[in-house]
Amino acid sequence: MTRGSRKLGAGRRPAANVPPFAEDDIGPPISNVLWSPDVVAQHLEILAVAKTHGQLVWLKPVHAASLRVGLSRSARPSDVVVEVMGWYPLVPRVVHSTSWRYEEGLVVLTYVAVVDPPINLPPGSLVAIPIERAELARGQALGPPDSIGVAAVLEHALRHLSWLIRDDPVIATALMNWSAVLADYQPEPFRALA
Repeated sequence: MTRGSRKLGAGRRPAANVPPFAEDDIGPPISNVLWSPDVVAQHLEILAVAKTHGQLVWLKPVHAASLRVGLSRSARPSDVVVEVMGWYPLVPRVVHSTSWRYEEGLVVLTYVAVVDPPINLPPGSLVAIPIERAELARGQALGPPDSIGVAAVLEHALRHLSWLIRDDPVIATALMNWSAVLADYQPEPFRALA
């Protein structure tokens, strides 16, 4: 099956019958994966970030706390992230798994997608929000925090990118113009050494 000229991943079902006026107003469904035992990481969370005018922005869904899609057993998460970014259309520079968490009986696998600044987003889909610093969620020695908000996950993802720019030559090359904007996001392993 294709969406536009893009072939959808294996295990995907045809899009639901959405009234044409709804798709024009809010865009197509963001996931075509059935809810089933075949879903491994039941939610794939994508935090799309861009740099515009020297400032980091989060491309957040208008009607949700974060962008989430289903993930079938046969799908490679990074391929799904790239595919989903194409729906908006956003051009990814880096796609990287940054964290996972257990939330209300579900495993949420989070990827950060560093994208080129969007020229035009479909109406009612994503909105560019300036990113503000947030406290990381802290748990116990033998357990996770009671709750983990998306702002904390985004903070962790940006610290992760900051570390990768310093440690991974491939990421450093892909994000060579991002060093200054990520400079204040000191990765956790290095904060204790400061």
